[in-house]
Amino acid sequence: MSEVEMSRPHLAFAKQFDGSEAVLKTPPRFVDMLPIAVYACDADGRICWFNRHAVQIWGRIPQLEDGQTRFGGAHKLYEIDGSELPPDEAPMAQVLRTGQPLRGKELIVERPDGSRSIVLAFIDPVEDAGGNVVGAINCFHDASRHRQAEDDLRERERWFRELLESLPAAVYTTDAEGRITFYNAAAKVFWGVTPVIGESRWCGSWRIYRPDGEALPHDQCPMAVAIRERRAIRGEEAITERPDGTRVPFIAYPTPLFDADGTITGAVNMLVDISERKQAEERKKVLIDELNHRVKNTLATVQSLAVQTFRGVGLPSEACRIFDGRLFALSKAHTLLTFSGWTNADLKTLIENILEPYSNSGNSIRLAGMPVRLTPRAAPLFAMILHELATNAAKYGALSAETGAIDIEWTTRESETGHMLQAVWQESGGPEVRPPHRRGFGSRLIERGVAAELKGDAVIAYEPSGLRCTINIPLAATPAAENH
Repeated sequence: MSEVEMSRPHLAFAKQFDGSEAVLKTPPRFVDMLPIAVYACDADGRICWFNRHAVQIWGRIPQLEDGQTRFGGAHKLYEIDGSELPPDEAPMAQVLRTGQPLRGKELIVERPDGSRSIVLAFIDPVEDAGGNVVGAINCFHDASRHRQAEDDLRERERWFRELLESLPAAVYTTDAEGRITFYNAAAKVFWGVTPVIGESRWCGSWRIYRPDGEALPHDQCPMAVAIRERRAIRGEEAITERPDGTRVPFIAYPTPLFDADGTITGAVNMLVDISERKQAEERKKVLIDELNHRVKNTLATVQSLAVQTFRGVGLPSEACRIFDGRLFALSKAHTLLTFSGWTNADLKTLIENILEPYSNSGNSIRLAGMPVRLTPRAAPLFAMILHELATNAAKYGALSAETGAIDIEWTTRESETGHMLQAVWQESGGPEVRPPHRRGFGSRLIERGVAAELKGDAVIAYEPSGLRCTINIPLAATPAAENH
């Protein structure tokens, strides 16, 4: 409750009697109905009358007849700082001496039982017709709860500021106009400058840049956008430059603050230094580039060794061609994984790359399926399987005839064991298919490799209309797989 609100009953009371000394003799009939404590004293400070709320706050009933209780009915009275006030220095005594009213004076009233209350006193002098002070009326209100609420609020604010100060991340607040109202020690270190509270706007950075290095005006920084658009912004990257020229990449998390009516009152922002993450990403890129370079060199070395070995032992060129084809499939998978930083490979892109040598042969190759990404473990095996199927189709199946066609479809579904990926290779329009007399490398790779490496299953069906291969992989067995 504000001081103005607390003084309203007193103001109404004073207005009605307008300083008339008659009020000192007989209290108004409604005085006990007032929601605040009221009492009157004569020019010597002797209490003339009081209401029941005054008794409740004092914790005692003053005896009016003895004339010993002066200036108020409190057992003891203290300043708000705890220093005791003698009766002749009480606010009532001051008003009677000076004739000047008193508004909103904070005091501590102690009762006979030792309990205390904080009160706000509003005292008006009462004058006679000649303008002489003949008494005074004190309206006072128990403000203990109000004071406690203020103390609790200050304590919460202190605790909140200490919390913000202790955070290792840079945190600051602004008002609704973007003027900085608070920043913690980490923010000062982060910026490398000391913003002026109430003057610096939007951000304490000396200069700001976008991730691509383009200058970012302060009034376009994440905090300014959050306040202007009345929305929280999450994870937006920028770069701050300190006066010494050092630059720090960071992520901003500005959040507008609103009052109960929905009016924006300011905002709070946290700036997270991501220098270490950027450095780690750069180191990772360097390592991956080095890995890619070495793997490519290794594959080239293996290919060269194979050619020399095959030539040295007199093996037919067909054997060398088959080996080169399988190495080609591995290199395609490796290239796709390189583009993603060795995180995954898109299944459709992998199929297209493996079947690219056959795309201009006049045969129909149709692909259908939702976007699915394979893990670094699954991608090379899929590439090898696709190569074996395509090679077999070119020799004996659909790709050996002009009317041949291949349909490759894949879907994902839920099963008792989890999320499953099913890929189906279906040939049609080629020569009549007959089961082989013996199982070659391709068949063993498909059936055994899928089971051993990916914990799935593969079935090859030699149907007269065309070979059909069905592969099922539990995606849970390939943790890095992503379905989009």
